[in-house]
Amino acid sequence: MASGDTHRAQKQDVERIAALAGTELDKCVGDNGTNGDQNTKTLLREMANAAFSGTGDEFAEYVSKNKSRILDIALSHPEVAEMLVLGYKVGISNDNAACMNDLGALYYMGDIVEQDYHKAAELYEMAADAGCYQSVVNLGYIYEYGRIGKPDYNKAYQWYSLAAVLSPSYEATYKLGDMFSRGKAVPHDMKKAYRLYERSLELASNDVQCAQPALRIAKMLIDPEGPSYDIEPNPLRALALFQLAEIGLRIDIADGQAYYAKRLQEAIDGQEEARLLMGAIDAASLSA
Repeated sequence: MASGDTHRAQKQDVERIAALAGTELDKCVGDNGTNGDQNTKTLLREMANAAFSGTGDEFAEYVSKNKSRILDIALSHPEVAEMLVLGYKVGISNDNAACMNDLGALYYMGDIVEQDYHKAAELYEMAADAGCYQSVVNLGYIYEYGRIGKPDYNKAYQWYSLAAVLSPSYEATYKLGDMFSRGKAVPHDMKKAYRLYERSLELASNDVQCAQPALRIAKMLIDPEGPSYDIEPNPLRALALFQLAEIGLRIDIADGQAYYAKRLQEAIDGQEEARLLMGAIDAASLSA
């Protein structure tokens, strides 16, 4: 069986969806189940209906809209995590790129299924071939952070560049900025990094998307080394950007992305640094 076929629904998978949504769960919780049991049964039936309602877009959209609810219940009811994987597999059987990418992300994160970077990479490759631009970006992460071997910065740069070319992407753009700021696969160039971060901020359309480029720009605006790469200190703008980053990162964390806690602390600490620098500049101007 080809690797891609293992992610497509088989006959037994369809039968399992029906069982999870029907009598099998009824037998597990009984007729006098708690409200939590009833909520789980309702959720499983809704997920089954979404899985069988079309080509996969409906299931991906349903999961996206009900993400917090699904994750909360899945932590105590493994049937929900199983249904999530099966629903995505049905979508993948219909060559749905969103389901390929989202199942890949599920394996990448490892929150409610066993983490498996190789499966994530396979699914991202499938989704990219099917036209999902987000998976192109996600493959950059796979190679940048060495999820399936040693870090391969050249491949990471290629995937981020491809994503930026295929579709204006705030994420691919700030990740390209990271490559230049760290000198990975490309020469270290803080000027280019700064321009890419600014472009990423322009492309961002909400507080969550603004958070990453805003944090990076703000840190550069209070960096003592900034003038060496033609970035003049601007603590007032830095303060505003740190605050913007804090808002977006808090939303990310509330949405289950707890790994952003360190970046959130950077945004909070950065605000204090910016205020101190503003005070020092004001004091210097008064004494002049």
